[in-house]
Amino acid sequence: MYTRKVQKTGGSTYFVTLPKQWAEGAGITTGSEVDLIPNDSGALLVVPDSVAEANRCIIDLHDWTFDRLQREMISRYNGGYGIISVRGDRIRPEQRRMVREISQRLLGLEIFEETHQLIVLHSLVNIKDFPVGKTIDRIFDITNAMLTDAVAAFCEHDEELAHDVVERDRDIDRLVMLVARQFSLLLRDLMTEDDCGMSRLQFMHHHEVADQLERVADHAAKISEAALAMGAPAVKEVTKEIRERSKGSGEILKSAVNAFIARDTDLANQVLELREQQSCFFSTARSIASASQPDKASAISIALDSLLRIAEYGFNIAENALDTPGTRRR
Repeated sequence: MYTRKVQKTGGSTYFVTLPKQWAEGAGITTGSEVDLIPNDSGALLVVPDSVAEANRCIIDLHDWTFDRLQREMISRYNGGYGIISVRGDRIRPEQRRMVREISQRLLGLEIFEETHQLIVLHSLVNIKDFPVGKTIDRIFDITNAMLTDAVAAFCEHDEELAHDVVERDRDIDRLVMLVARQFSLLLRDLMTEDDCGMSRLQFMHHHEVADQLERVADHAAKISEAALAMGAPAVKEVTKEIRERSKGSGEILKSAVNAFIARDTDLANQVLELREQQSCFFSTARSIASASQPDKASAISIALDSLLRIAEYGFNIAENALDTPGTRRR
């Protein structure tokens, strides 16, 4: 932190000097221009031209597996970098295919340049084009449909529908990574607060809700995988318990998301008051289901445990509704 005394010149203009070490590091010399951006907190942000150049990164490619390269690229994407360059002594065709496949999993990341030694990717996603509120709505819609279909696939032993639910999990991953990327941009650059229309603290709660919904989607996929592992349809007693527990968890999740979107503390508290009942309900359901079809006890337990987890994620979202700045309190 630097401290400067405010001075006055010409009778009407205030000025402060810039720290030499910071200015040289930012590439500022005599005649350079900087942007001065007021912030809602009362701070004034000084932004040199070199900030835009800092939004680039380079990945030095080695003899990596697909998973390792994917982790490297996703970490840069989630970190908010606008230009990601992958370079190597000579990029092999299979490595190019991996880069293309990974880029297709990341929303808005496109290849702009390719040579024997370099692949340059640009992120074309603008925060204004993807408001986080609408992204949360979309994530919830897909997740809710996945949960409904996962339960149907389990109860009806519909293998085609189960596979479809598992494949849809990738759509959720793309949207959640987009929210993570936007949050990183917001933390790195206060200028984006105006673009996204909310403070970093408010966005943090949206990021947390997106993360909870991603976990719900993961458990919907897990229920579908349990359905595939069943090998035969579940008996009537089991499907009844699965559907009832699914209905309860689904209502908790929907009410929690509505409370968060509407900033409604009364609704959020109504959701949280149901928390005490959940473990008891699921314990009874697990005993009935296991006794009805003991040979399928493992798959049934996985499905019930996932539904219990989904209810817990709903409670977490309700807590976010209470904690988010700007929540309506009655």
